[in-house]
Amino acid sequence: MDEVIRFMSKDEEVPDELFSMFVKELSVSTLLIPGIMKEDILTFDAISAEEDGLTILPLFTGNMEFNEYFGEDYESLPIANDFSFYMELIEENDFDGIIINPGSSELLMDKELLMELPLLNESDEDEKDIEVYDSEMLFETAKNIKNDSLEEFIHEDKDDFEGLMMTIKNSTLLNLIVSSQDLSEYAENGIISQSDAGEFQLSSLGDEETEFIPLFTGVDNIEKFLESDEYNYYYQIALMDDLFEFVLKQDMDGIIINPDVDDYLIPREYLLEAYRVLTYNNPNYEKAPEYAFLL
Repeated sequence: MDEVIRFMSKDEEVPDELFSMFVKELSVSTLLIPGIMKEDILTFDAISAEEDGLTILPLFTGNMEFNEYFGEDYESLPIANDFSFYMELIEENDFDGIIINPGSSELLMDKELLMELPLLNESDEDEKDIEVYDSEMLFETAKNIKNDSLEEFIHEDKDDFEGLMMTIKNSTLLNLIVSSQDLSEYAENGIISQSDAGEFQLSSLGDEETEFIPLFTGVDNIEKFLESDEYNYYYQIALMDDLFEFVLKQDMDGIIINPDVDDYLIPREYLLEAYRVLTYNNPNYEKAPEYAFLL
């Protein structure tokens, strides 16, 4: 954001590539807004710029920036929302725009500019009569997944971002569910339903400074990875659009394909560049998040 501010503060045009990345970051951002609860009604504070006759929504990237502007004793609370919420708020009300981090970095964006941002584009693909797999078909698919083309791409270590993302689009990957509880008691024929076991928790890797989501090209690579782990793990088919969005919105550092085998890292900036460019979800797997499978 600081790079974008430098250009805009000088009334210079932001380079297309930089602006595109900035817009994608906004689309997966959660920002804070001052809110006041009165008689069970939540209202938001706005900033009035009397000299310009504008009413601007102040948004903040974190609690530090919020407190720096309002002070810790301010009666409003910082309320977190996705950026798409503020887009709808601006569109449906008489606000003239937003200012991100007033009092510090200060990025002002007027309503006209906001309404032109391609943040809410939906897929243009035609909806067709597509078979949505049930739990048994998902399990059978997951057990027998082979991703020869993706594994070949990884082993050749090609420097080809577009080729990588097209190969992932045509692949079916597996993610891990982790639990401190043994969920096998909920399994029927190797299938665990989220409606029986409760919400699934996605497994991640990392330390205090980094966090990645592990993905696998097949069950055999999961078994190699889990040889010495003490937790309870289960696997499911990954919906890549949903997973990309999860990684970006949780501010994670990327994904790792076949950890402890290939350790193929796709960093956050690659995911951000690929976000909403292609459609990666296979519509046959629409119900995949609802089921996990025993190893």
